[in-house]
Parts: sequence; C-alpha cells; structure tokens
Amino acid sequence: MSLLVCGGIFVEEIAGRPRRMGGSGLTAALAAARYGAEVSLAGWVGTGEADEAFALLDAAGVDHLGVEVLEGTTTTYRIADPADLAMPVPGVIVGAVPRGGAPALPSSRVLLCFGTPGFDAVRARWLDRAADGGTLLFDRQGSQSMIFGAAMAATIPAARRILLANVFEAATETKRGSLMQAVADLPPDGYAAAVIKAGAWGVLVVESGGEEQPFGAHDVAVRSTIGSGDVFAGVLAASIAGGADLTAATPTATAAAAAWIAGGNDQPRQDLPARAQAIGATPSVWVDRRRLEALRFAVSYDAGLECRARERIGRGLRYLGMETMHTMTDKVAGIDLRCTGEATDPVTAAITQTIGWAREAFGVTRLDRGR
Repeated sequence: MSLLVCGGIFVEEIAGRPRRMGGSGLTAALAAARYGAEVSLAGWVGTGEADEAFALLDAAGVDHLGVEVLEGTTTTYRIADPADLAMPVPGVIVGAVPRGGAPALPSSRVLLCFGTPGFDAVRARWLDRAADGGTLLFDRQGSQSMIFGAAMAATIPAARRILLANVFEAATETKRGSLMQAVADLPPDGYAAAVIKAGAWGVLVVESGGEEQPFGAHDVAVRSTIGSGDVFAGVLAASIAGGADLTAATPTATAAAAAWIAGGNDQPRQDLPARAQAIGATPSVWVDRRRLEALRFAVSYDAGLECRARERIGRGLRYLGMETMHTMTDKVAGIDLRCTGEATDPVTAAITQTIGWAREAFGVTRLDRGR
C-alpha cells in the first residue's frame, strides 16, 4: 500500500448547503486517490452513514477494510457561518468512537494521520506497525483533536516525520503568539520538516536546521475554503508516496487546494488533477505573513457600514495577521475599504479587497509548478 490515511469520516452540516459526508480522513483519502495513489483509509463511521461513505470510497478506489462500522451516530460537524474568516471553527457533536483493539492496517510507505475528536488513534496504537520505516505526515488539526501535539504523534515509529499545521495550530504547537515567533521553534523535535499553511498568503516549509522555502497561493474565486486543508494534505501525501520530494509536492498540493476552493464541491472529484494543473500553470503570489504581523493597520470604512459588519471585517483581518489595534508607537499602514459597504456582502468584499491590496503591496510572484 503506498498511502495509509487515518482520520475521521463525519457528517458536515454547513449553513446554506445540503448535508454532506466529509471529515479530514474521507476528504484526504479521496483527494489522494484522484492523484493516482493506492490509498487505504483507517477510521470509523456510524451504521447510518456507512453505506454512503463506502460508496464514495469504492467509486474512488480507496480501500476501506480499516474503517470500523460502529453502532450509534456518526460524529457531526456544524458550521453556522462559513463566510466568517475568523470564526470557521465548527460545532462538533461527537458520535460513536472505537472501543476495541486496533484494526489490522497495511504497512505503507507514507502515513497521513489527522487529529480527531473523541478518539486518539495514536494512544490506541493503531498506527505503530503500519508506519514502521515509512514517512509520517501528521496534520495537527485544531482544539478538538484528541492528539494534543506533535510530541504525541512522534511516538509513532516512523523513519521520517513531517508536521502539517495552519498558522494558528503552529502557534499553539510552539506556545507562541504569532507565526513570526513560532517559526523559530519549527520543526518540532523528532520532525524533519514543518509545512505551515498560511491561507491566502501561501505555504511555508521549514526544514530541520531552519531552512525555509515559501510557496505562493493562487488567486481564485472563493466558493468554499472548508476542507481545503484536507485536500492539501491528501495530495501532498499522494505526491510524496509517488516519489516526489517535499518541495516538489507542496506546489502540487497548493494548486489542488486552490481548485477545491474554486470548485465548491462536496467531495474531491475525478477532474481535480486537471483543474489543479490549469491553476498550477499560473503564477502564484507569496506574502510573508510575518511582514504583516510586524505592522498595525488603520481601516477606513463607509460611514454607514453597520457595527456588526465592521466587527466581522476586523476579525477577518486579524485572522490574516493584520492587527487593527495599535498604539502611537506602532508602524501603521492604512487600508481604504470605503465603497465595499455598497456590496451585497460587504464583509466578503472588504476581505477580498484587502487580500488583493496586500498581494500588491507585499507579494512576491512565483512560478511554482504544481503537477
């Protein structure tokens, strides 16, 4: 088996969209299979959703012998406001979780492990034999994970380990308040590299010894960012399983995540590689978030823009590393968001305009070629 994915199969309820089957494990396994990897999924699902989940996996050619079907409900994620950049954290209703011994999982050259709510596959020793001698990609996930950090995942006996985290997960991992501070402590002990996903600004790879390699983000129309990190992880793992090194696999995964964001699909489709290849052939733009974190931003709004919208825009800017609270001694940059208040969705218009402005002001155009 070239790739083993360990992670959740969950129900996702997203405001404004029909219910769908999702979860990091399911989404990443499907994305990896679309890129030609021989994939096996380890996870669990409630009896009510098992047939639906297995039909999706069978259609993509993903082996699911390591998926346990449990009596009880399937864990459900609920996102009430998917457009709120700073508040995408879903509510979670934890369903049935495994209680017995570890399933018999195949040994794999590459293992992608996600943190999950309600169950810790590392402590349960699910992955010890499967990862022995291979490469482990550990996706830290957020506060709902039962695996509380890279040190716990480092007990998996892999030959090489790579940490995947977004900016906030990296800050939590290192107990630092910003990306600027966190990078100095990456990768963690026991890891060869850390891959930091900075959203609209791109991806930063930090290897052992502190060597950095930035990769830009592609400018696409955003339909949904939910699940983009899972697609990124699945395609990155598939590329590494196929023999690519980390610096070659990262732009491939970045382009796939961009195609997912632009597509707004429920699950990774068969044409994901073709759509990603078209996006990957265009230049990307890298913005070093640390430059934004070093500044404070003064925002000009339309006079009639309601307080709720201003508050949401402010949270969105802070999510992007653009702090609006400042003192007289801070270096301040101005952002003119007047006229965005006239848009149907002023919050989305303001964030989109800000990202475009920051790319112009701070961006470095790159030609990272995702395959």
